Amino acid sequence: MVKAFSQNKWSWKQYAIRRLSRLWIVLLPALLLTLAFDLAGQHLAPAAYSGEYHTIYNSGPALDEPADWRFSTFLGNSFFLQTITSPVFGTNGPLWSLANEFWYYLLFPLLLGIFKLPKWPGKILSLSLVGLLVIWLPKYILFLGLVWLLGVAVYLASQNSWFKKNGGKLGFLVFTGFLALGSLVLTKLISMNWAEEYVVGIAFTLFIACLSVRNFESVSFAKVATALGETTYTLYLTHFPLLALIFFVGFKGQKMQPGLMGGLWFLGLLVVVLSFTTLVWWCFERNTDRIRKWLETRLIQSPH
Repeated sequence: MVKAFSQNKWSWKQYAIRRLSRLWIVLLPALLLTLAFDLAGQHLAPAAYSGEYHTIYNSGPALDEPADWRFSTFLGNSFFLQTITSPVFGTNGPLWSLANEFWYYLLFPLLLGIFKLPKWPGKILSLSLVGLLVIWLPKYILFLGLVWLLGVAVYLASQNSWFKKNGGKLGFLVFTGFLALGSLVLTKLISMNWAEEYVVGIAFTLFIACLSVRNFESVSFAKVATALGETTYTLYLTHFPLLALIFFVGFKGQKMQPGLMGGLWFLGLLVVVLSFTTLVWWCFERNTDRIRKWLETRLIQSPH
């Protein structure tokens, strides 16, 4: 994006096709899967979906916010309005952050347009739209947007010649890795309110930046990392309703204690979730590039 603006090759149409095809190809099936899992679970353990287990698991539906499956909520989540004008759909609580991500995808190029567009009408329009979004969006979304922008810092670091040469060295990698883990421990020990988002965000930004320029020679490691990386979006959008169904219906408000059995249950659930999300990825997300190219051919390229 930054490079496209710098080279005067920015296209809102192409950007919208790329972003929306990437987001919707998983989001829409994930919403339908959420509905299917939740309705099955609600039939078997109705009290759980009304919020009975919220104080036990500290997650999922609450008594004052039971699972919401209204069609209006489905539409609101489809257009990234959850936590803004509608609640998250069903038990899929992690969807709150997808709304943040979408509006950052819109705000960031508008901000770049203020400084990078060559003509004043474009700059003024970008500034006006940014102003409207700043007024309309909840303040916490704008606040966390600064953490999201740390991803730009990773990109800039990866383009720096000194950092590309030195940032991936083992010493930097170990130091920033401990720094990232230490930030998590620190925020658990000391209450920092909103500041903890920045403490953890900055620490992990440094670690990820070092990882991005590290030359890993292991072919097996590269293959595993690539495979896991390709399925993370699907995992993010589909794992929680499945786990909610398992815990609400199977565990019925009980918790597993640390130990051998707890560890085995954890590994078993991990295998189930990863297997399920990989199947969903195979059906939908892996086709993202093909669908994007199909849309670009029909909506951007001129017919011959």
